[in-house]
Amino acid sequence: MPELNNPSDAFSEEFGKNTVLSELVRSWLRGAVSPDSLVVLGEKSIFPYESGFRIYRIGSDGPTGVYDASGVLPSTFSAFPGCQPVRVAIPPRSREIITLTGSNSNFIARHSYSADHKLTFLEQQPGIGTPTHMAFTSDGTTAYVTNGATIPNQINRYSRDPFSGKLTLNNGSNYPFGVGCAPVSLRTSSKDNIVFSASTTFVPLGIDVYKNFDMNSGTFASGSPFDPGANPTSQNNLCLLENERLLYMTIGDSTNPINGFRYDTNGTLTMLPNSPFAPEVGIIGGASTDNFSTTMTLDPQGKYLAFLYSISGTFYIRLLSIDTATGTLTPTSEKYSVGNAPKHLEWDGSGRFIYLVSDTGGTTNQFQLESFQFSEAGTLTRKPTVIIGPMGGDFSPKYVRSLPIYY
Repeated sequence: MPELNNPSDAFSEEFGKNTVLSELVRSWLRGAVSPDSLVVLGEKSIFPYESGFRIYRIGSDGPTGVYDASGVLPSTFSAFPGCQPVRVAIPPRSREIITLTGSNSNFIARHSYSADHKLTFLEQQPGIGTPTHMAFTSDGTTAYVTNGATIPNQINRYSRDPFSGKLTLNNGSNYPFGVGCAPVSLRTSSKDNIVFSASTTFVPLGIDVYKNFDMNSGTFASGSPFDPGANPTSQNNLCLLENERLLYMTIGDSTNPINGFRYDTNGTLTMLPNSPFAPEVGIIGGASTDNFSTTMTLDPQGKYLAFLYSISGTFYIRLLSIDTATGTLTPTSEKYSVGNAPKHLEWDGSGRFIYLVSDTGGTTNQFQLESFQFSEAGTLTRKPTVIIGPMGGDFSPKYVRSLPIYY
């Protein structure tokens, strides 16, 4: 007989009530966020040299092709956003755009983009060393930033003012801490106060896990850096489900490229029993790896992963469902071919669209935005492709982030 008041008993009345309430909350949260804009960071390597971002408007069918070019400026060492734009970060539930630039400028620049599509410059400050990745706590008041200018590389900590958004270095006594060389991905769990980073250059390879006890004390988790069994790929592919304490990453196994882990409250990782996973039989590799490109991304509701990979010279995007009880990834029937060299995979914060950048190769040599509409039933629908511009020196995409509207 089921225990009627036991919420952990799948056959109990209490379990059923909690499940219904959970789904209602998920539905409300999804409805409280609407797709609005897509930030595409890039640079031109031909005259006139420029760098910055375009903000594409999102309509009912995905990117419209209409963009705000006011964030694209002449590229110099002193002007925003400097040379070599690397990555864009969006603080949780905000309309703020934070741009990290490369080793010739090392800036952290902040802009806001209003709901009526007005772009405002807020501030620019030197980064600590060479900033390449930024990850926020769920309340947006703390940011972790990688520094590639030290040996070993380091993770710095910033405080973010909840009203102005201003970033202030706040390392305290336990930051910065050292990680493996050239970290390619950075994530944080606010639930357990843990920072995860993945490194793939030089020994030690793997996942560094740092457990914070409070603002001024912390330590590496047992077994850190964790060896995933095969080299992590040079892709920004750590995917984290905080509530279920699940972590997924891509590895250099051409036939089974996705590893999964469960971690405890202290950050100790254990590989999932059925790991590593594959999107299908016959896979021969993942997608593009330039600039730590993102080729695996997580549904904001935590039910699916989207993954880019190749078979026999053709690139595909595929959905894999997540069994949160076991962590097992199961390929779904949702699979589409995409353009050449797909990268910069991004799931809209509303959950309603998936975006990626690809190119048309030798046919017309154009960079393009591809998008797919996602339904709560777990299906994808291909949407019209938007041409970004010609390859070969024009605006070359470096990173993509969604900028939804929150209600």
